[in-house]
Amino acid sequence: MYAALSLSLVARRGRSLSFEYLWYHVVHFTPLFALWLVIFYILGFYRLDHTSNTYNYVKLFSAGFLASGFVSVCYFYINPVAYIAPKLLLVLLFIIYGTLLWGWRYLYEKRWVQNQKYRVGVGFIGITKEVEQIVRELNQHTLLGYDARFFFDPNSDERGEGGCGSTEIALHDDGEVVAVADGGAGEDCPSENGEGKIRRIGDVSAIRSIIQETNVDLIVIAAGQRSLSPELIRELYGLLDIKVRFMHLPDFYEMIFRRVPINAINESWFLEHVDMRAVMPYETIKAIFDRILAALLLLISLPFFPIIALGIKLESKGPVFFKQKRVGRNGRPFTMIKFRTMREEGNDFAPTEEGDGRITKFGSFLRSTRIDEIPQALNILRGEMSFIGPRPERPEIAQRLAEAIPYYQQRHLLKPGVTGWDQVCGEYHSPSIADTKKKLQYDLYYLKNISFSLDVSIFCRTILTMIRRKGR
Repeated sequence: MYAALSLSLVARRGRSLSFEYLWYHVVHFTPLFALWLVIFYILGFYRLDHTSNTYNYVKLFSAGFLASGFVSVCYFYINPVAYIAPKLLLVLLFIIYGTLLWGWRYLYEKRWVQNQKYRVGVGFIGITKEVEQIVRELNQHTLLGYDARFFFDPNSDERGEGGCGSTEIALHDDGEVVAVADGGAGEDCPSENGEGKIRRIGDVSAIRSIIQETNVDLIVIAAGQRSLSPELIRELYGLLDIKVRFMHLPDFYEMIFRRVPINAINESWFLEHVDMRAVMPYETIKAIFDRILAALLLLISLPFFPIIALGIKLESKGPVFFKQKRVGRNGRPFTMIKFRTMREEGNDFAPTEEGDGRITKFGSFLRSTRIDEIPQALNILRGEMSFIGPRPERPEIAQRLAEAIPYYQQRHLLKPGVTGWDQVCGEYHSPSIADTKKKLQYDLYYLKNISFSLDVSIFCRTILTMIRRKGR
């Protein structure tokens, strides 16, 4: 951004710049550049699954520059201190910055990330369902910069078949596999990818040679502690001299997917990674700001309540507000309040599903824009909820899910939120066991990593969800 600004000023003046002249513009453009970064982040411009050769990336690129241009014009119009007439300068800035940014993305994706010399080779000790998911993700999103190079499966020899539960690994005559082939494991099983071949070995003594041969930088230990034989542990310990890194599967899985693999953790994982005392200071500050923002939200939105109430009443009979018991922090129940978005007639109040016919047209609008959540500011003022946290569930459903899903109760260690990490990760989750299990993975990620930066990320993504009107 600053390079583009300097080049734009040179192009505009046609001569070299004095330090004072350049600094004056840097001072006034710095807050503007910060706003640009926020806009690009909200639009998902920095996500590694958006490449420069996709239509979605071009759409994001265009939308980001249009939004940034509008913000820039407004900034200089309402800023009386800045004695800058940036009409031509802004045009030059966007042309030069767009060219530099596009060029940098192209070089990064095509010349750097795709260069095997700069990619991180990964070897897996053990083959599990989570490993299959990781391999598929690495194959689909090469910008992550990781390549799966080999599997170590102590339960089979190097030319054996099968391996990943109900998944089969297709072996070539040279002992190599092409990722993982679907053997009936369903959507959780990675598809074939002919670009990256993955070696599979079953001999402990071959680990060192395969690491050196395939240029592996990282070893992910997917096998459980009990599955690691003394011989295997000694072999891994002996690899320290070749400077290979080690990581447990839950940590690598979390880094790739931004969620916690429930099947790959146990009680000791919580003891090692969840420290509620350490987050107490942040939670205290967060609670204060929650109440301040909730009060401001109610003051700003209160004049629109009659309009919203009229829209609800005109379309269906029943109360304006919907109240329901939910499970709060540490399992304490509370009454959550929202604007009603569903019909009362013939409603058994079963959990909402995607495309639910009980939702009214106006209710669908309220849901997609998250306006229906505004009354929950009252719950925040009462200290029952936070703006950001795991979504609260109904007591009877929470009890059923706790009996079926391990560690489900741990999501109640935090205050429930109006929005959360799961809600902004782009997937619709029904109250089914399978969907709730995946939702819990995101909730546990938030529980482990709760911080100001993560809350800011969730807030920004929530804005994008509201703009795109992707409701629940």
